[in-house]
Amino acid sequence: MAIKLDSGFEILYFSDLSYEGMTIEIQYQGQQVAQINKDKGVDNMEIEIYSQYVHPDFISELKFSLNDFVEALDVACKALINL
Repeated sequence: MAIKLDSGFEILYFSDLSYEGMTIEIQYQGQQVAQINKDKGVDNMEIEIYSQYVHPDFISELKFSLNDFVEALDVACKALINL
């Protein structure tokens, strides 16, 4: 199942053998951007963000709590609004 957004993002549900349950992949214009898993529970979901730098064939990944990432985005957005 996939959800296509007008922004060019696509949400894909899939099973990755690295995780116990289903994961969600986020793509932007056909390129994998991130993967979210809930192996540690719904309240402790993790997100892996994929980026290309230094060389187009080198993929780096960051992994952190989804809740922490959302909170950081919220704080940054509120700070920007109050500027």
